[in-house]
Amino acid sequence: MQLTLGAYEYYTELAKEGRRAVLDKAIELATSLHQQYPTVTREELTIEIGGILLAIDVRPFVTGNLHIMVNPNYAYYQRKTVEAARRLHRLFHEIDPDFDPSRLVLKVAATWEGLQACRELRYSRIQTLATTLFTMEQAVLAGEAGCVSISPFVHELKAIFEPSYKGSDPLLPLCVQAQQWYWQKSLPTKVKACATIGLDEILQLAGVTAFTLVPDDLKLLQSSHKDVDEVQSLSLFQDRGVMQDKLAYPSYINDEAGYRLAFARVEEGRAQLKLGQAINIFCDFQTKAEQLVRDATCA
Repeated sequence: MQLTLGAYEYYTELAKEGRRAVLDKAIELATSLHQQYPTVTREELTIEIGGILLAIDVRPFVTGNLHIMVNPNYAYYQRKTVEAARRLHRLFHEIDPDFDPSRLVLKVAATWEGLQACRELRYSRIQTLATTLFTMEQAVLAGEAGCVSISPFVHELKAIFEPSYKGSDPLLPLCVQAQQWYWQKSLPTKVKACATIGLDEILQLAGVTAFTLVPDDLKLLQSSHKDVDEVQSLSLFQDRGVMQDKLAYPSYINDEAGYRLAFARVEEGRAQLKLGQAINIFCDFQTKAEQLVRDATCA
């Protein structure tokens, strides 16, 4: 089991009364450490520390990696993303010197700038996950950039937060195609499906390397029982004809113009809208989390 924390979790967890001690400790540490990190605001530093403290709290119950999101406001800034990722590693070591840094994975938005930052971070042995991913073009670039995993969003993020919103069809085949592409190219990048809705979609993705699941879906899985043959019959990964097809995509890692053009053409531009929408939602939660810090500091 792995842990995933992002802007949404930073805000919702730190806003809970039962987490007030974590928030207060994050404010205290940020105040004492801010001189070491003068390029970021105290509120932003507090949220980064708060995310680390939340991860430390649940670490005894997590056997796998800890995934922490880089500030989504840096989605279109390569240099700021790199600096934030390095800062999070340094902060984790300062707060918990015994922590194994190989278990830390930084979640980075799958923009051109974000994925180029992942490419740079790989040479510092900092692991990254490409999030807000909606297309094979992003998946290909993430694999070339050296991301340890990607999170294809099966549904638009807005559909997760607003059930009445009718987005596009779920991108279940994207998870299959991305995993097939990595196998085909012998790339170590793993597919970690997220933003699924309901048990049926989870079963259709049986065979994907990993999932990001909300507690309600975990409960559904725990309470359901299906035979192996039934699960295999539902899984999109059992279509041997599809899985054996050769996928053809060019290299994007050194071709910014080619990548931007290819990405812009996906779904007649709707993929760009999905990406922007998801980043905006995460940025909104980041803003709320920083306002939470201001309010707590002034209280």
